[in-house]
Amino acid sequence: MSEEDKGRKPAKRDHGPQGTHVFSRDEVHKLVEEAGSPEGAPSARAQLRGVSVEVKGREFPLSGARFVVGRASACDIILSDSSVSSEHARVTHDAGGWRVVNLLSTNGTFVNDKRVSSEELHHGDRVRFGRVEFVFQDPDQASDRAGAGSTPKSGKHWLPWAVVGVVVIVVALVILL
Repeated sequence: MSEEDKGRKPAKRDHGPQGTHVFSRDEVHKLVEEAGSPEGAPSARAQLRGVSVEVKGREFPLSGARFVVGRASACDIILSDSSVSSEHARVTHDAGGWRVVNLLSTNGTFVNDKRVSSEELHHGDRVRFGRVEFVFQDPDQASDRAGAGSTPKSGKHWLPWAVVGVVVIVVALVILL
């Protein structure tokens, strides 16, 4: 220690409040919301809206980045239907958007009536866990699509292939004639 350092008083440090602080779950959620959401964070308005009898009219807000859907009490979205596995699927959000991932369920996870193991979700998609069906709603995606002039999925995935087929037939006829 130099002579200069010996004459200095130690800097007063602010260690902040000491002790244990207890927060309720509601207080923690409120603090997280007030802190704002980082780039790529999910919209607090995205939700699964029930359409099948068991969940008709019920809305399940997707305000976090990861939700487990199933019958078990530990799941984030609990569905008491025998066609739903205890941990049936996971709904996640990252910078790429929303996705549903099947967790090796017995009766499958479906998006727009197609059985999936992992599938990106878009506003208006129909998502089914076993026999329990929902519509995925994300108003932010809906407004992005409207602004871009695109239309919602129509389910006509065969249309581009049909156009290609017609073009191939026309070209073949022109070459042969």
